[in-house]
Amino acid sequence: MPDDFNKNTSIEDEIEKSLQKMVEEETTVAKAYVGNADDYKAEQPSDINDGRTRVVPKITDEILKEQQVINKSSQPTQEELTDRDILLDDDDDEEPEDEDKEILKDATKKPLDKKTKLIIAGVAAGVALVLIIIIIVAVSLNKKSKNNYDYYYQTGMKLYEEGNYGDASSYLSKASKENEGKKNLNLKYTLYRCYESSGNEDEAVNVLKDILSYDENYEDAVKALADIYYKKEDADNLTKLIRKYQDGKCSNAVKNYIVKEPSASKEPGSYDDDVELKFTCDSGCVVYYTTDGKEPDIKSTLYDGTAIKLETGTTKIKAVSVNSIGVYSKVVEFGYVVEYGAPAAPDVTPASGKYSDGEKIKINNIPDKCKAYYTTDGTTPTSSSTEYTGEFDMPTGNTVIAFVIINDHEQSSTVVKRNYNVEVKNTYTYSQAESQLKNVLISKKVLKSDSVASDGSGVNFVYISKTKVGNNEMYIIRYDVIKGGSTTTAGLYGVDTSSGKVYTVTGTEGSYSAKEY
Repeated sequence: MPDDFNKNTSIEDEIEKSLQKMVEEETTVAKAYVGNADDYKAEQPSDINDGRTRVVPKITDEILKEQQVINKSSQPTQEELTDRDILLDDDDDEEPEDEDKEILKDATKKPLDKKTKLIIAGVAAGVALVLIIIIIVAVSLNKKSKNNYDYYYQTGMKLYEEGNYGDASSYLSKASKENEGKKNLNLKYTLYRCYESSGNEDEAVNVLKDILSYDENYEDAVKALADIYYKKEDADNLTKLIRKYQDGKCSNAVKNYIVKEPSASKEPGSYDDDVELKFTCDSGCVVYYTTDGKEPDIKSTLYDGTAIKLETGTTKIKAVSVNSIGVYSKVVEFGYVVEYGAPAAPDVTPASGKYSDGEKIKINNIPDKCKAYYTTDGTTPTSSSTEYTGEFDMPTGNTVIAFVIINDHEQSSTVVKRNYNVEVKNTYTYSQAESQLKNVLISKKVLKSDSVASDGSGVNFVYISKTKVGNNEMYIIRYDVIKGGSTTTAGLYGVDTSSGKVYTVTGTEGSYSAKEY
C-alpha cells in the first residue's frame, strides 16, 4: 500500500487519484512514441507496486538509424512470403473475393512502418500496465477498507462515550457501511443511540429497521422502535409492530403498548330468546364492531354503551378496542345463535280432584317476558283469554280450567287442563248460628229454654263478630246471665259458619282460640 495512503481519505478519492495518475502517465508514453515527447523530461522508472508506468526515453536520430538496420534484417524473403501465403491458403476454406484479394496483396507488399509499430507496442504496453494498476488498486482498496472500518468504528465509539453523539453518528454510520460493519448489530444499535440522543428520530427509525432486517428478534431494537412510534403517536406502525411481536419471542418489548381486547357480557353460544349484548374495555379505550363479517376499524360502528339486541338467527360480531392515540387491540369474534323456543308448560296447583269450597288455584312457573292465560269452559286459551295475575279461588261445582303461557314472540306453551269438583258448603246465618248455640246449651243443661238458664235466671246472647279462628270461620257470640237486676258474662262461644259446630272461645278479637264444645 502506498505510503501516502491517508486513513482520512475515502475509497472513492483513492480510486480517482489512481485513475488520474494512470491517465497522465499513459499520455506521456503515447506522446513519446509518436515523437512528441520533447516537452517531457525523462524520469527514472519506479516500482510497479507504486501504480506508475515506466517512461520511455526520448527517441533520437541514432535510435531511428539503428531501428532501420533492424527492420532491413527482419524483412521476409520471397520464400518466407510464399510459405506464409501457403499457410494463409490452408487456413481459409473459401476463396476470397477479388476486392479482398487486392487488399491482401497490398498488405503483403506494404510492411508496417516504424512509427506504426512503435505506437502499437506502446499501446500494448499501456494496456498491460493498466491491468496491473487495476489489480494493485483493488488490493490496496481492500486493505484500506479494513483499515477504514477499524478507524471509523474506534473513532465513533470514542466520540459516543464522550457524549459527542453528532460526530459519533457520522463515523459509526461509515463503519456500518463497510463489509465488517454491515452485520455488526451492536454497532448499529449504538448508532441508533447516537441518533436518538441527538434528536434525529427519522434516522434512528431507519437504523432500527436495518437491524431488524438482519435479526427480526433483536429485542432492544423492537422495544426502541415501539417507544419511538408511541412517542410520535404513530398508531398504524405501532399497531403493526405489536401484532407482529406480541405472541412471539419479543412480546416483552411491546407489552407496555398492547391494547386489551374488548370483552362481551354474554358468552358466545345458542340462546332461545333475544340476547342483549354489552361490551367492556380498558379505561381510555373505545370499542368498534361489525356484524357483517368485516374487520372492524374506526370507520365501523362505535359501541355507545347501550345493549346490542340480537334477535332470531345467527349473528357474528367482530370487535376491537382502540386507545387514545389510535392503537388497535386484537380483533375478537363472538358468535350467537338465537332460536326462539316456546315456553314450558304451566305448572298448575292443585291437581285435578274433589275439593271443598275456598281452595286456591296457582301457576308456579311463568318466565320473564311471558304471560299466562286461562279459560273455565274447557276451550283452548289464547292471548285474548282471561289473563292470570295471581292465585284465585277454585270455582264451585265441576269445572274444567285450561291454562297456557305465551312469550313476547307470540309463541305458546302446551295447554294444561285441570278438572276441579268443588262441593257447595252450607253457610249458616247468624240467627241460625245463635239457634244452634241455644240448642247445644239446652242439651248441656246450661239452659232450660231459649231464654231461661238452668237456675231460672234470665239469659241474653250478644253478637261479637264473624271471624276466622284457626282454619274455621265462626260467629263469635257472648252468653250473658241476668240475675237480681245485674248482668254478668257466663261464656264466649263460636259457631262454625259452614258446619254449625259450636266451640268455646277464649282470648280477644284477633287472637281467639277455639275448642269444640
